[in-house]
Amino acid sequence: MIYNMRVYDLKPGAVPEYMAAVREIALKIREDHGIKLAGWYYTDIGPQNRVVHIWAYEDYAHFEKARKAVHDDPRWQGEYVPRVRGLVVKQQDMMMNGADFFSGPR
Repeated sequence: MIYNMRVYDLKPGAVPEYMAAVREIALKIREDHGIKLAGWYYTDIGPQNRVVHIWAYEDYAHFEKARKAVHDDPRWQGEYVPRVRGLVVKQQDMMMNGADFFSGPR
């Protein structure tokens, strides 16, 4: 498994709105394209208005195929992107390997 870790810094106070859009729209779209949620966090102490989400993929081929499928999904472009556009101030996107002692989501 490989993991796509995304760190988003949001506009002040935007975390609940962003999380609602993910809960109501994005999770289903990603699940429909075989992407598993491996972690979802938001800050309590430290840099405020930050969310971190981690998505699990079988390998890079799965990542590339699923990423294209999500991007091409009309729900992504028509519902999700317009809802979160303008909430994100900064984004980091990393591909991570799981340690040999971490089984990850199944």
